[in-house]
Amino acid sequence: MSLQTSNTRVRMVVDTSSNVPPNLLAQFNILEVPTTVHFGSDDYQLNRDIDLPKFFELLQTRPEHPTTSQPAPALFAEAYRQAVADGAEEILVVVVSSELSGTWNSARLAIGEVPEADIELWDSRFVSISSGLQAIAAAQFLEAGGARQDAIARMGEVRSGLSTYLTVENLDALARSGRVGGLQKNMGNMLNLKPILTVVDGKVIPVAKARGRRKAVSELLKRTAADHGDQPVVVAVSHAKVPDEADELLEKARSLLNVDTAHIVELDPVIVALAGIGTLGLAAYPVGAVA
Repeated sequence: MSLQTSNTRVRMVVDTSSNVPPNLLAQFNILEVPTTVHFGSDDYQLNRDIDLPKFFELLQTRPEHPTTSQPAPALFAEAYRQAVADGAEEILVVVVSSELSGTWNSARLAIGEVPEADIELWDSRFVSISSGLQAIAAAQFLEAGGARQDAIARMGEVRSGLSTYLTVENLDALARSGRVGGLQKNMGNMLNLKPILTVVDGKVIPVAKARGRRKAVSELLKRTAADHGDQPVVVAVSHAKVPDEADELLEKARSLLNVDTAHIVELDPVIVALAGIGTLGLAAYPVGAVA
Protein backbone atom coordinates (compact mmCIF):
# COMPACT_ATOMS: atom_id res chain seq x y z
CA MET A 1 0.00 0.00 0.00
CA SER A 2 1.44 3.38 -1.00
CA LEU A 3 1.41 6.45 1.19
CA GLN A 4 -0.28 9.64 0.02
CA THR A 5 1.70 12.86 0.07
CA SER A 6 0.48 15.66 2.30
CA ASN A 7 -0.31 17.66 -0.82
CA THR A 8 -2.74 15.18 -2.37
CA ARG A 9 -3.82 17.75 -4.98
CA VAL A 10 -0.57 17.16 -6.89
CA ARG A 11 0.42 13.77 -8.33
CA MET A 12 3.87 13.10 -9.71
CA VAL A 13 4.69 11.02 -12.79
CA VAL A 14 8.19 9.83 -13.75
CA ASP A 15 9.70 7.55 -16.38
CA THR A 16 11.52 4.37 -15.35
CA SER A 17 14.77 5.78 -16.75
CA SER A 18 14.79 8.32 -13.91
CA ASN A 19 15.64 5.42 -11.57
CA VAL A 20 13.54 6.57 -8.60
CA PRO A 21 13.92 3.76 -6.03
CA PRO A 22 10.79 1.59 -5.64
CA ASN A 23 10.38 2.41 -1.95
CA LEU A 24 10.26 6.13 -2.77
CA LEU A 25 7.81 5.60 -5.62
CA ALA A 26 5.55 3.97 -3.05
CA GLN A 27 6.20 6.48 -0.27
CA PHE A 28 5.37 9.47 -2.45
CA ASN A 29 2.66 7.72 -4.49
CA ILE A 30 4.50 8.48 -7.74
CA LEU A 31 3.22 6.98 -10.99
CA GLU A 32 5.92 5.42 -13.18
CA VAL A 33 5.79 5.12 -16.97
CA PRO A 34 7.82 2.21 -18.39
CA THR A 35 10.64 2.12 -20.90
CA THR A 36 10.39 -0.74 -23.42
CA VAL A 37 13.28 -3.21 -23.59
CA HIS A 38 13.85 -5.18 -26.80
CA PHE A 39 15.68 -8.50 -27.05
CA GLY A 40 15.49 -9.42 -30.71
CA SER A 41 11.78 -9.59 -31.59
CA ASP A 42 10.69 -9.76 -27.93
CA ASP A 43 9.49 -6.55 -26.29
CA TYR A 44 9.12 -5.99 -22.54
CA GLN A 45 7.83 -3.02 -20.58
CA LEU A 46 10.07 -2.44 -17.58
CA ASN A 47 8.45 -3.17 -14.21
CA ARG A 48 5.38 -4.56 -15.97
CA ASP A 49 6.54 -7.43 -18.16
CA ILE A 50 10.07 -7.59 -16.81
CA ASP A 51 11.89 -6.45 -13.68
CA LEU A 52 15.57 -5.62 -13.30
CA PRO A 53 16.68 -9.10 -12.11
CA LYS A 54 14.97 -10.67 -15.13
CA PHE A 55 16.50 -8.06 -17.42
CA PHE A 56 20.00 -8.90 -16.19
CA GLU A 57 19.26 -12.61 -16.56
CA LEU A 58 18.24 -12.09 -20.19
CA LEU A 59 21.22 -9.81 -20.77
CA GLN A 60 23.54 -12.66 -19.82
CA THR A 61 21.65 -15.48 -21.56
CA ARG A 62 20.15 -14.01 -24.74
CA PRO A 63 22.39 -13.86 -27.84
CA GLU A 64 21.01 -10.45 -28.86
CA HIS A 65 22.26 -7.27 -27.24
CA PRO A 66 19.24 -5.35 -25.88
CA THR A 67 17.97 -2.05 -27.16
CA THR A 68 15.46 0.27 -25.51
CA SER A 69 12.82 2.74 -26.63
CA GLN A 70 11.09 5.58 -24.86
CA PRO A 71 7.52 5.16 -23.59
CA ALA A 72 4.83 5.81 -26.18
CA PRO A 73 2.61 8.87 -25.59
CA ALA A 74 -0.27 6.49 -24.83
CA LEU A 75 1.56 5.23 -21.75
CA PHE A 76 1.97 8.74 -20.39
CA ALA A 77 -1.68 9.48 -21.18
CA GLU A 78 -2.62 6.36 -19.23
CA ALA A 79 -0.70 7.67 -16.21
CA TYR A 80 -2.27 11.13 -16.50
CA ARG A 81 -5.76 9.63 -16.60
CA GLN A 82 -4.94 7.47 -13.60
CA ALA A 83 -3.83 10.52 -11.64
CA VAL A 84 -7.05 12.36 -12.51
CA ALA A 85 -9.16 9.31 -11.62
CA ASP A 86 -7.38 9.14 -8.26
CA GLY A 87 -8.40 12.73 -7.52
CA ALA A 88 -5.33 14.74 -8.47
CA GLU A 89 -6.02 18.35 -9.45
CA GLU A 90 -2.49 18.93 -10.76
CA ILE A 91 0.16 16.65 -12.26
CA LEU A 92 3.93 17.14 -12.26
CA VAL A 93 5.89 15.05 -14.77
CA VAL A 94 9.67 14.56 -14.48
CA VAL A 95 11.60 12.86 -17.30
CA VAL A 96 15.18 12.29 -18.43
CA SER A 97 17.02 14.75 -20.64
CA SER A 98 15.27 15.68 -23.88
CA GLU A 99 18.74 15.87 -25.48
CA LEU A 100 19.20 12.12 -24.97
CA SER A 101 15.75 10.59 -25.25
CA GLY A 102 12.39 11.06 -26.93
CA THR A 103 10.70 10.54 -23.56
CA TRP A 104 10.12 14.26 -23.04
CA ASN A 105 8.36 14.50 -26.40
CA SER A 106 6.16 11.48 -25.62
CA ALA A 107 5.18 13.04 -22.31
CA ARG A 108 4.44 16.35 -24.06
CA LEU A 109 2.32 14.78 -26.80
CA ALA A 110 0.30 12.89 -24.20
CA ILE A 111 -0.77 16.13 -22.54
CA GLY A 112 -3.00 16.85 -25.54
CA GLU A 113 -4.70 13.49 -25.11
CA VAL A 114 -5.86 14.32 -21.58
CA PRO A 115 -7.25 17.88 -21.81
CA GLU A 116 -9.01 17.57 -18.47
CA ALA A 117 -5.65 17.34 -16.66
CA ASP A 118 -3.55 20.29 -15.44
CA ILE A 119 -0.05 19.07 -16.28
CA GLU A 120 3.43 20.59 -15.92
CA LEU A 121 6.36 18.83 -17.61
CA TRP A 122 9.92 19.06 -16.28
CA ASP A 123 12.98 18.24 -18.40
CA SER A 124 15.56 17.10 -15.85
CA ARG A 125 18.43 17.57 -18.36
CA PHE A 126 20.06 14.55 -16.73
CA VAL A 127 19.80 10.76 -16.88
CA SER A 128 19.13 7.91 -14.46
CA ILE A 129 19.19 8.74 -10.75
CA SER A 130 20.41 12.27 -11.53
CA SER A 131 16.94 12.81 -12.98
CA GLY A 132 15.42 10.84 -10.13
CA LEU A 133 17.07 13.02 -7.49
CA GLN A 134 15.20 16.01 -8.88
CA ALA A 135 11.92 14.12 -8.74
CA ILE A 136 12.61 12.98 -5.18
CA ALA A 137 13.35 16.56 -4.09
CA ALA A 138 10.06 17.73 -5.61
CA ALA A 139 8.15 14.88 -3.97
CA GLN A 140 9.62 15.76 -0.58
CA PHE A 141 8.61 19.38 -1.10
CA LEU A 142 5.06 18.36 -2.02
CA GLU A 143 4.84 15.98 0.94
CA ALA A 144 5.58 18.93 3.19
CA GLY A 145 2.57 20.71 1.67
CA GLY A 146 4.38 22.83 -0.91
CA ALA A 147 2.75 24.03 -4.13
CA ARG A 148 3.61 22.58 -7.52
CA GLN A 149 5.33 25.71 -8.80
CA ASP A 150 7.50 25.83 -5.69
CA ALA A 151 8.38 22.16 -6.17
CA ILE A 152 9.43 23.00 -9.74
CA ALA A 153 11.59 25.83 -8.42
CA ARG A 154 13.18 23.39 -5.98
CA MET A 155 14.02 21.04 -8.87
CA GLY A 156 15.69 23.94 -10.61
CA GLU A 157 17.86 24.51 -7.55
CA VAL A 158 18.79 20.83 -7.40
CA ARG A 159 19.51 20.64 -11.12
CA SER A 160 21.78 23.69 -11.04
CA GLY A 161 23.89 22.18 -8.25
CA LEU A 162 23.95 18.61 -9.51
CA SER A 163 27.07 16.73 -10.53
CA THR A 164 27.13 13.24 -12.02
CA TYR A 165 29.98 10.99 -13.13
CA LEU A 166 29.96 7.48 -14.58
CA THR A 167 32.58 4.90 -15.48
CA VAL A 168 32.28 1.58 -17.29
CA GLU A 169 33.90 -1.82 -16.79
CA ASN A 170 34.94 -2.11 -20.45
CA LEU A 171 34.13 -0.57 -23.82
CA ASP A 172 32.22 -3.53 -25.30
CA ALA A 173 28.69 -2.20 -24.75
CA LEU A 174 29.66 1.32 -25.84
CA ALA A 175 31.03 -0.17 -29.06
CA ARG A 176 27.90 -2.25 -29.68
CA SER A 177 25.76 0.85 -29.24
CA GLY A 178 27.94 2.81 -31.67
CA ARG A 179 29.28 5.22 -29.02
CA VAL A 180 32.89 4.16 -29.68
CA GLY A 181 34.57 2.58 -32.71
CA GLY A 182 35.93 -0.94 -32.89
CA LEU A 183 39.58 0.13 -32.89
CA GLN A 184 38.98 2.49 -29.98
CA LYS A 185 37.28 -0.34 -28.09
CA ASN A 186 40.11 -2.80 -28.68
CA MET A 187 42.82 -0.32 -27.74
CA GLY A 188 40.93 0.87 -24.68
CA ASN A 189 40.29 -2.65 -23.42
CA MET A 190 43.88 -3.70 -24.12
CA LEU A 191 45.24 -0.73 -22.17
CA ASN A 192 42.57 -1.14 -19.44
CA LEU A 193 41.37 2.43 -20.00
CA LYS A 194 38.13 3.43 -18.30
CA PRO A 195 36.32 6.51 -19.59
CA ILE A 196 34.84 8.97 -17.11
CA LEU A 197 31.54 10.37 -18.37
CA THR A 198 29.46 13.30 -17.19
CA VAL A 199 26.39 15.23 -18.31
CA VAL A 200 26.69 18.78 -19.68
CA ASP A 201 23.77 20.71 -21.17
CA GLY A 202 21.68 17.55 -21.14
CA LYS A 203 24.23 15.47 -23.07
CA VAL A 204 26.60 12.71 -21.94
CA ILE A 205 30.21 13.58 -22.68
CA PRO A 206 33.61 12.05 -21.77
CA VAL A 207 35.72 14.17 -19.43
CA ALA A 208 38.66 11.92 -18.58
CA LYS A 209 40.19 8.46 -18.81
CA ALA A 210 41.71 6.37 -16.05
CA ARG A 211 43.84 3.26 -16.29
CA GLY A 212 42.19 0.54 -14.25
CA ARG A 213 39.03 0.30 -12.21
CA ARG A 214 40.50 1.61 -8.97
CA LYS A 215 41.78 4.80 -10.57
CA ALA A 216 38.46 5.29 -12.37
CA VAL A 217 36.54 5.08 -9.10
CA SER A 218 39.02 7.48 -7.51
CA GLU A 219 38.37 9.89 -10.37
CA LEU A 220 34.60 9.79 -9.70
CA LEU A 221 35.25 10.66 -6.07
CA LYS A 222 37.89 13.31 -6.79
CA ARG A 223 35.70 15.16 -9.28
CA THR A 224 32.65 15.02 -7.01
CA ALA A 225 34.68 16.34 -4.07
CA ALA A 226 36.06 19.14 -6.25
CA ASP A 227 32.52 20.11 -7.23
CA HIS A 228 31.08 20.21 -3.72
CA GLY A 229 33.88 20.65 -1.18
CA ASP A 230 32.68 20.26 2.40
CA GLN A 231 29.06 21.29 1.73
CA PRO A 232 26.42 18.85 3.01
CA VAL A 233 25.31 16.84 -0.01
CA VAL A 234 22.72 14.33 -1.12
CA VAL A 235 24.51 11.54 -2.97
CA ALA A 236 23.38 8.64 -5.12
CA VAL A 237 25.49 5.70 -6.19
CA SER A 238 24.24 3.82 -9.24
CA HIS A 239 25.51 0.50 -10.54
CA ALA A 240 24.91 -2.21 -13.12
CA LYS A 241 24.95 -5.51 -11.23
CA VAL A 242 27.97 -4.73 -9.05
CA PRO A 243 26.35 -4.15 -5.63
CA ASP A 244 29.52 -4.77 -3.60
CA GLU A 245 31.40 -2.15 -5.59
CA ALA A 246 28.48 0.24 -5.16
CA ASP A 247 28.56 -0.26 -1.39
CA GLU A 248 32.31 0.36 -1.38
CA LEU A 249 31.92 3.50 -3.48
CA LEU A 250 29.31 4.87 -1.09
CA GLU A 251 31.55 4.09 1.88
CA LYS A 252 34.39 6.02 0.24
CA ALA A 253 32.01 8.88 -0.61
CA ARG A 254 30.95 9.09 3.03
CA SER A 255 34.59 9.36 4.11
CA LEU A 256 35.41 12.05 1.55
CA LEU A 257 32.20 14.09 1.32
CA ASN A 258 29.86 15.64 3.86
CA VAL A 259 27.02 13.22 3.08
CA ASP A 260 23.62 14.23 4.42
CA THR A 261 21.47 11.65 2.58
CA ALA A 262 22.48 8.71 0.39
CA HIS A 263 20.81 6.40 -2.11
CA ILE A 264 22.03 3.30 -3.93
CA VAL A 265 20.18 2.26 -7.08
CA GLU A 266 20.60 -0.36 -9.75
CA LEU A 267 20.85 1.25 -13.18
CA ASP A 268 17.94 0.95 -15.57
CA PRO A 269 18.16 -0.93 -18.90
CA VAL A 270 18.65 2.25 -20.95
CA ILE A 271 22.04 2.97 -19.36
CA VAL A 272 23.00 -0.70 -19.10
CA ALA A 273 22.28 -1.33 -22.79
CA LEU A 274 24.60 1.56 -23.66
CA ALA A 275 27.33 1.17 -21.04
CA GLY A 276 27.19 -2.47 -19.94
CA ILE A 277 27.35 -4.50 -16.76
CA GLY A 278 29.85 -3.06 -14.29
CA THR A 279 28.93 0.57 -14.87
CA LEU A 280 29.28 2.69 -11.73
CA GLY A 281 27.98 6.19 -11.15
CA LEU A 282 28.16 8.88 -8.47
CA ALA A 283 25.76 11.82 -8.40
CA ALA A 284 25.55 14.58 -5.80
CA TYR A 285 24.01 17.95 -5.09
CA PRO A 286 24.34 20.32 -2.13
CA VAL A 287 21.51 20.20 0.39
CA GLY A 288 21.27 23.99 0.23
CA ALA A 289 21.52 24.18 -3.57
CA VAL A 290 20.21 27.42 -5.01
CA ALA A 291 19.57 28.33 -8.63
